[in-house]
Amino acid sequence: MLPMESWRAEFDERFPIYQQIVDRFCYSLVKGEITAGDRIPSIRDMALILKVNTNTIQRAYQEMERKNLIYSQRGTGYFVMEDQNMITEIKNEMVQNAAARFLDEMRALGFIDKQIIKELEQQLRGGTIDAANDNRGH
Repeated sequence: MLPMESWRAEFDERFPIYQQIVDRFCYSLVKGEITAGDRIPSIRDMALILKVNTNTIQRAYQEMERKNLIYSQRGTGYFVMEDQNMITEIKNEMVQNAAARFLDEMRALGFIDKQIIKELEQQLRGGTIDAANDNRGH
């Protein structure tokens, strides 16, 4: 069973639903929940599963086809592209986006890069961030 049923969680109203579907697809692909060659639900079935308009699913599938994530086979359905390089590219893009969001948030909190690195190293060693005793230079 493909993970689409678990995608029913509430959509974030700040972002287009079709883009959130594409993002969840990529996340599931990178995690290995969806694998190359898997058949994915039809547009109509996916709309029923996610309880969204078929036009939204159509747009998500068009975007995924444009990004070479999926392909359609006339009369058979939609399938996950069988390109490992594409999965690696998606994973790299997701890592870069997550790192950029993290850095933006830490900098907005007033941390300088040196302190961010120190805190990350401490977290990786199993410690906790000590914001009260940070060395931000303020």
